[in-house]
Amino acid sequence: MANRWLKANCLLASTTAFWLTALSPVPAIAKGISYSLALVASVQLVQESRRLIVQDARCAALAAMNQELEQTEFALHTQQQEQALYEVYGDAPTYPPEVKQELTTSLEHLYKEPSADRTEETSTSANQEKVFYLAIKSLLEVRGKTYVIEQILKMGGRQWDDAEKLLQQILEEGQRNGW
Repeated sequence: MANRWLKANCLLASTTAFWLTALSPVPAIAKGISYSLALVASVQLVQESRRLIVQDARCAALAAMNQELEQTEFALHTQQQEQALYEVYGDAPTYPPEVKQELTTSLEHLYKEPSADRTEETSTSANQEKVFYLAIKSLLEVRGKTYVIEQILKMGGRQWDDAEKLLQQILEEGQRNGW
């Protein structure tokens, strides 16, 4: 590219020199030759300028395409990372659907009806609290905090802070008891 610019600048200087030579007091034959050489150099300068314009346009287009490719590559890389994080932390259940449904049902039953219907399964409230804690912990791993708060604790919206405190109390009690 530098060669084209150098050539264009040399042609411009030659055209100017020949034109000024033709305007100076020289014999008529020298004026004719200078005008002819100035005309030839200016035609070549115009052709070289067109090539420079095309070359600059191509370079600008290639730079824009490379920048677009870099941005696309960055976007794809980001999307792949988000997909990997979603697979690790997302809504991908690790339990079969039957087990997940059974966990949800038993957790809802434990939450809604404390011990009235389940006296034969759990003999003390400590066992019931342990089962409740383990079910909450399993659902947190599988479905996440939002699901537990909205679907199990039936809280959300303006009660979100209270629900987080309740969930934290349940988890702390389970850890304190070593479940």
